[in-house]
Amino acid sequence: MKMYSSEDFERLFIRYKGEAYPKGESIQTFCHRNKVPYNLFEKWYKDTRHKVVEVSVSGRPSPQEEWKSMETARQQKEESVREVRILVDLRVSNGLHLRQGNLSYADLKRLVEKLEGLC
Repeated sequence: MKMYSSEDFERLFIRYKGEAYPKGESIQTFCHRNKVPYNLFEKWYKDTRHKVVEVSVSGRPSPQEEWKSMETARQQKEESVREVRILVDLRVSNGLHLRQGNLSYADLKRLVEKLEGLC
């Protein structure tokens, strides 16, 4: 059985739209005529094409609610940008090797406090 790439199906679909669709030929017949298993084409089509869904909107948020929503989104973005992860690699002359990764600032602070207790 032949393996088909997404590009193969894309080219087949473009050919179908240009050659067979205007003549009223079904995609199943077109696939069969071109020796392409329709079930594989159909799966590719469903996986790659976005469906259009009808949406009904009732009402509209007040300008204050809209502003709050935008402000919340901005704050969340700033927080995600500010979150820094830290890697500590500490080697001591007596041979001790300490490595801690993926630390937040608070985790780093706790680690330093524990290390101070050992000194």
